[in-house]
Amino acid sequence: MGAGHVNPNAALDPGLIYDLGMDDYVSFLCTLNYTAKQIHILTRNATSCPKLSTAPGDLNYPSFSVVFKPRSLVRVTRRSVTNVGGAPCEYEVAVESPENVNISVEPRTLAFGKQNEKATYTVTFESKIAADDKPKGRQAFGQILWKCVKGGTQVVRSPVAIAWKHHEE
Repeated sequence: MGAGHVNPNAALDPGLIYDLGMDDYVSFLCTLNYTAKQIHILTRNATSCPKLSTAPGDLNYPSFSVVFKPRSLVRVTRRSVTNVGGAPCEYEVAVESPENVNISVEPRTLAFGKQNEKATYTVTFESKIAADDKPKGRQAFGQILWKCVKGGTQVVRSPVAIAWKHHEE
């Protein structure tokens, strides 16, 4: 294991990106129970946390981190991507699920008619075992791949990390 292989040419043409702005990071800090004062120190802006409750894993980020708790064995999250590659183009999803988890993605295809067009997809993670059943190890890993099948050759990879927490907090 390591940091991975860097391909500078592929980085120049990523195909899809996960846009994030200041509001996204502020919401993320709110889910971690940062106070308005702590957020102000980081952002140098007066801010307040949104009323809608979200989870840290809802940050529109390419990777997924899922924690299953004893009474919470299904987790649903959404991601938005922007097509920065050529257009028109179409991406199909391929999922590599860990042994004890079902991962489903909807829709299974993202079609873009123009550059800078956005699309949203939903990922459902479902544990096949109860958190107290103690799976081999307490972590599992997989990935979600968006493969360009029309209009390019890009493959956009999202790593998935799963953990089981054996007690509620």
